[in-house]
Amino acid sequence: MRKLIASLAVGALVLVVPAMSQAKKAAGPVKLWEDPSGDADVGQGTGSSIPLGFDLTEASVVKKGANLEFTVTHADMPPIGSMPETARFLWAFTVDGENYRFTIKSADLGKPDVAGGQTTERGGRIDLQGHFRLEGECVQDQTLPVGMVNCPPLEYLSGSFDPAAKAFTVVVPLESIGGKKGSVIGPGGGSNAGICAICWVSHTAERSLSSTLIDTASWASTYKVK
Repeated sequence: MRKLIASLAVGALVLVVPAMSQAKKAAGPVKLWEDPSGDADVGQGTGSSIPLGFDLTEASVVKKGANLEFTVTHADMPPIGSMPETARFLWAFTVDGENYRFTIKSADLGKPDVAGGQTTERGGRIDLQGHFRLEGECVQDQTLPVGMVNCPPLEYLSGSFDPAAKAFTVVVPLESIGGKKGSVIGPGGGSNAGICAICWVSHTAERSLSSTLIDTASWASTYKVK
């Protein structure tokens, strides 16, 4: 009898340990912010959004291996993704106090922005399946007739738009943002949030501080890398 009980106990332990391991692996996304639907109307307060995939509703992050996957969900999205080249999504954030920013579009025809101080590394670049750019510490330039904010590109990231889910996901290697276990990801500030902290904004002049905000959101919680 004792041998039987011991065998059953060992068997139960064998089952429990993998189950606990699977639970750790299956840690789900952490929600970072939410935003009401129906307000992507360029601040008019009409309660009726422009139906072009700009109406932000929420964002989350999940760690997968050595990467962080950020997903931004919308109230609507056309089959082609958010309308390309008419607007861009900006998200300023920090990693352990260091400023970064995402610039994201469903398509991008790369071109140097000499007037805005942009380097030429985008010359000839064409991204028709989504453009996901990681940028570093931004600097504002008020010497031009139109104020600009220049953010040096650090890396072009992997990502995708999923119109069926009304969302896009951007994949960020932890090493690209100096992230590690225990790192805290939180709201960006300074010039990185010069145009906005989180928003869809008009694309008439990519780095203009006077760009038109289409929809904005605010951070709700920080994220600690596990």
